This record gives sequence, C-alpha cells and structure tokens, in this order.
Amino acid sequence: MERKILSPTSINTYLRCPRKYYLKYIKGLKEKPSIYLIRGKAVHDTIVQFHKIDSKDSSDFGKMRTDILSIFNRTWIEQEEGIQKLGLPEGIIKEFYQESEEMLIGWLKSHIKAAREGHSKPETEVKLFSDIHGVMGIIDAIHRNNGKVSLTDYKTSKKDALTPDIKVQMAIYSLLYHDNYGALPDKIIIHFLKHQTEVPFKVDNKFTDHAIKLCKEIHEKTSSNNEQDYPCQCGGWCQKDFL
Repeated sequence: MERKILSPTSINTYLRCPRKYYLKYIKGLKEKPSIYLIRGKAVHDTIVQFHKIDSKDSSDFGKMRTDILSIFNRTWIEQEEGIQKLGLPEGIIKEFYQESEEMLIGWLKSHIKAAREGHSKPETEVKLFSDIHGVMGIIDAIHRNNGKVSLTDYKTSKKDALTPDIKVQMAIYSLLYHDNYGALPDKIIIHFLKHQTEVPFKVDNKFTDHAIKLCKEIHEKTSSNNEQDYPCQCGGWCQKDFL
C-alpha cells in the first residue's frame, strides 16, 4: 500500500483521536463547517493576497489599510455560502467580521514597522514536502533578513496559548525546512493575530528529532485501513464533527 502523506493537521488529528483520523483521512467524511475555520481561511487568504499587491512604500497607512480591508471583504464574501449554512445570528457573524478586521489592521501595523526597519518581503504560503519522512506543510511566511531565516505561522485563535498542536506544527515545519533547504531555520514565530503578540522560538535539532519520531510513529499507526485499528479516544465527540 502506498504510504500516506502526513501533515501537521493530520498528525494532530491522530494524536487527539485515532477514530477521527480514520473518519477524515481514510473514510473521507466531510467535516462540518465552522465559523472559526471560515474566518481563519479568510484572514490568511487576505494576508497572502495583500503581499502580492504590497509595494515597498510603507508611508501611506491609510491607503494600505483600505487595500487590506477591501481584500478581506472580498475573501469574506467568497465564504458567504458556508457562513449562511452555519445558521448563526447576524450579530455573531458581524462580531467575527469586525474582529477579523481588527486582527488585520494590527497585522498591517506590524508589517509596516518591519518594512520601515528594512526587512524584506517574505515568501508566503510556501508548500514544502519531505519525501524522506512522508510529510508536507504550508508555511504562512518565510522571512530572510541579514542572513537569518524565520518561519511565521499566523493564528486567529481566541487564546494565545502554545498548545500541543502548535508545538507539533513547529517541529514539522523545522523538519520540512531542513529537508528542503539543507539547514534549520533560525527561529519559528507564532503570531497570535487577535492578541497582536509574536512568540519566537529558537530552533535546534530537538525540533527535527521530535518531528522525525512523530512521522515514523504516525505512519506506522496509520498503515491500516481497518476501522477497528483506530479506537476512539474522545468519548465519541469525533463523530459529531462530520456531516
């Protein structure tokens, strides 16, 4: 049987509940939509699209603010069908929209500050594969400045907590960057957009060692297509996540 390609999301799914992994990645059930996932996609897509039109001139904050909010409005409208299916009150949807705008304005201020300090524009939405370890991931931004490399992941979560999921993601990103570029990044930054906080981590071989061990372990545990090999560890809640 052909080896599956893992990702930080699929690995974390298995670690939380093997049955949910089976339902999503082997049985192929479709997950229920979520306002958090929809908002996260709209915000991430906005930042990516803004980078494509962003000029080196960071003096006109008003214009840049108008540009990024205009892009966000388009990305939000693209999600309109999914949003309406959630059946949420209009007031709740408006709160998420306004909160997302605030996140993006905060991000824009930090982006302008970095540009004024001479930082170059990052690569965004960088998809990396490791054939050796059978894993892939999409890095939100790769910054290269003054000979140093940092990877940034944007989070739209309510809390600015470094969860086990995030730590797994950091380890996988370290491994992917190493396998593709032959060196470790200098650091990984988790940017919590709601709180406008950036949490940096200096990367060392412990990150990649942990990622290699995880990939090997999850590949072994997901080699079967039999449902009985994927016991539920969440008390049945995983079943409710799917249509």
